[in-house]
Amino acid sequence: MFFVNASQLILAVILFFLVNWIGKHSYSMGYVQISLFIENEDSPGINFLIRVLSPIVFIIIAASGFYYIGADKFVHNIYFVNIYYLIFRLSFGIITGRALLINWYKQVVYWLCICVLSYIVYDKIIRIKQNILPDFSTLSNELWIIIIVFIFQVINKINFSQSSSVKRRDAYLIKRYTDLRISYGSSVRQIIKNEVVEAICYAIIIYESFNRPMLVRIIENVKFFATKKPHTLGIMQVNSNKMISDRQSVQMGCEKVNAAFVRFKEHYEKDTSLYYGQDIYACREIIADYNTGEKYQNEVADLTQTILNIFYTHRKDVLVAPTVE
Repeated sequence: MFFVNASQLILAVILFFLVNWIGKHSYSMGYVQISLFIENEDSPGINFLIRVLSPIVFIIIAASGFYYIGADKFVHNIYFVNIYYLIFRLSFGIITGRALLINWYKQVVYWLCICVLSYIVYDKIIRIKQNILPDFSTLSNELWIIIIVFIFQVINKINFSQSSSVKRRDAYLIKRYTDLRISYGSSVRQIIKNEVVEAICYAIIIYESFNRPMLVRIIENVKFFATKKPHTLGIMQVNSNKMISDRQSVQMGCEKVNAAFVRFKEHYEKDTSLYYGQDIYACREIIADYNTGEKYQNEVADLTQTILNIFYTHRKDVLVAPTVE
């Protein structure tokens, strides 16, 4: 029984990474992942299929594999794989601080569907070795397949409002920004004297820590300790050839952002016609100096603007002075 339970836990972990990989490569089909950026979920059918049916298909394939190699005992209660998978996914979301971004109502529906379908499929199909493959020989089965495809196509054309996603995103940003300001506000203010540049720094911290949560950063520290090779470390993901704390990471990152701002300002003063007095272009230039990549620059710039709109509504500072005609 120990080996059966161990195999189920291992399969649950494999399923977690497999579903994430499938989702990552399914944007063109409309799949939506947890993100700091609001995207219209215009393909709910795809999301339902990937999130709910993928675990079901997974245990069917796993059970088929066990039957094929004669390891029938590992099929016993294999639906627990999906229960462990859900526990693992829930724990990961909470540990990485993404709980406020999760649509809990939708997730509960997903989880209930997965649990119920997993047990039904196990009890009616998987448990009986002869039934592991579906029977499409009857007209009723074919009729139901047509009905399911029709319903899927109808649901997939439905567009849902983004208002709930915006509220979750804003709630996450407010809490994250408040926590970061309490923890690192003194370090940021000691280096940054411009409110817009300060917002850029917080946007970078939030973005980097979202994609590199504490658990990942701990693994990076262990890797650095083992290899002693320069690596991006800390909450602000700065290149370092020595071990640094999150606070040191913030200090080094803010210094890098501020240096980019100073260089940009000097460059702009030599030719004020370059950016037409628009902060958005200056913001992108500063972000590009911190990290390359159009996607990174676009998303951090958008995040900066959101932070400015929420927390710096009465700001006096700008990145570039308006051009005088």
